[in-house]
Amino acid sequence: MLEIKSFTFNPYQENTYLIFDDSKEAVVIDPGNYEAYENELISKFIDENKLQLKKIILTHCHIDHCLGNKYLNEKYGAELLIPFDERDLYKNVENIATLFGFANYSHLDENEYLKEKDKIEFGDIKLDVLFLPGHSPGHLAFYFKNDNVCFSGDVLFYNSIGRTDLPGGDHDTLINSIKNKLFLLNPNTIIYPGHGQKTTLKNEMKDNPFLI
Repeated sequence: MLEIKSFTFNPYQENTYLIFDDSKEAVVIDPGNYEAYENELISKFIDENKLQLKKIILTHCHIDHCLGNKYLNEKYGAELLIPFDERDLYKNVENIATLFGFANYSHLDENEYLKEKDKIEFGDIKLDVLFLPGHSPGHLAFYFKNDNVCFSGDVLFYNSIGRTDLPGGDHDTLINSIKNKLFLLNPNTIIYPGHGQKTTLKNEMKDNPFLI
């Protein structure tokens, strides 16, 4: 059975998700933990629940979504998987961290890559990788088809959409990703976004003012 533990970390109020099942194998999506107390919060949950953290997977490589990469890699040995089309963006994260005031950011160089149609398996869980550019050039989402759950990163929010004014962003591309990829999934799919509260595709198809 899929279980989800969410945390809200760093000054950007970024949502970090721990996903696990009865096997206790787990992955973390977009670790935004930065401060020492945030590291303690996520590690306490992992340790108390005896989880085996296998992978760190990123929807995209903006700084607020990858602050905790090195901490979790060093503490648990979890491998890092980033979007293939954001290789250059990730290489520049260390410079971005300095610009945005994350002076204590520590970069994790070792990583593998994810592309659309890749499959990630851990425990009894299988997730599909969806390519959803627009907010960033190589943005991915992670879809658990059997559970009608999708982690959308910064593409789709509750009654809102991701910003497109950052380097590599494009409004038309973002709308196309939502309408011609996300909206083809089961409308009962629960969306766990990179910021803010969860929602459903059905709700966003009906009420999202940016998509009606």
